[in-house]
Amino acid sequence: MLLLGLSTGHKAGLAVAVFIFAGFSLIVSMLVPRYRPQFPGRGLGVFLVACLLLFVGMMAAVVTFGKESEAATAEGHTTAAATTTTTTQGTTTRAAPATKVDVSETEFKITLAQTPTAAGSYEFVVKNDGKIPHDLVVSGNGVNAKTSLLNPGQSETLKVDLKPGTYDLYCSVPGHKQAGMDVKVTVS
Repeated sequence: MLLLGLSTGHKAGLAVAVFIFAGFSLIVSMLVPRYRPQFPGRGLGVFLVACLLLFVGMMAAVVTFGKESEAATAEGHTTAAATTTTTTQGTTTRAAPATKVDVSETEFKITLAQTPTAAGSYEFVVKNDGKIPHDLVVSGNGVNAKTSLLNPGQSETLKVDLKPGTYDLYCSVPGHKQAGMDVKVTVS
């Protein structure tokens, strides 16, 4: 599942590093001893240095290619909220109080305590009950609101006004929506 969150370039970089490391390991453990039974023999020092360099190279590849790009990280820190105040013939009235909906995010599932079905103002109280960072995006029918990236255990409230229509609630961390963190809601 972790690979779903990586870009194609990062996947290719990791694949090359794994191929080199695994290829070296297989050749040294299976092929070389067949033709040189005393391997590594007097070349033990060189062999250990080569193994250490390949291991460090593999770890550097994981650190380099396994992290999110700065654009994806910065994108996870934007928030949007919408509130409604209606003015009619000089009289100010406030919209009905927002309906509170508890949202739990885990790997790779979004659970709503109740599903919004009627148009109106909603407060999604989003809690990351998982082990990796998640966020929540509410998109559709003119609404595009998003929480910040929530670390495990963190929560945030997202306020939106839902009009009749279909909405998509999903996690925008790369690969998470495709892995199942996507809920469709129809409001009437």
